[in-house]
Amino acid sequence: MNRPLIPFGIVFVVLGLGTGWLMVAHPEGLNGSWPLGIALVVPAAFVLGGLHALALGLGYPSLSAAFLKVLVICFLAIGNWAAFFTARVPCRQTASFFGVPILQRYPSELECRNELRTLIACVDAVVVLFFVALAWHKVRSRRVKPAQ
Repeated sequence: MNRPLIPFGIVFVVLGLGTGWLMVAHPEGLNGSWPLGIALVVPAAFVLGGLHALALGLGYPSLSAAFLKVLVICFLAIGNWAAFFTARVPCRQTASFFGVPILQRYPSELECRNELRTLIACVDAVVVLFFVALAWHKVRSRRVKPAQ
């Protein structure tokens, strides 16, 4: 058991539920290119992160791993929606030295969108390759029979 994680888990669950409730109760402040169902994935990620911390704190590693897997899927859904389905992608590029901004640039929206799509496509490729390698390892381990 890891008791210090329990209060953090409770705080994140409460923050996620509260934010989700506020988003449903007052949707007028939300970005129009994000439907409410997709926008609610963000507070769901907070709730899942809190449940992950609670499960770790209470000593349930398998439940914690399940929450972590769903949390990663939420992060991938948020990133993919932002890259491929939003109407506007504003960005700012900053070169900094030890956190102090030296140079700032505001590229065009098309350039921002292309950079974000490239980044997310690379992340998606890494995730897909990981799952392909995992499946290949499972298939391969079934074929190899232990010597007796």
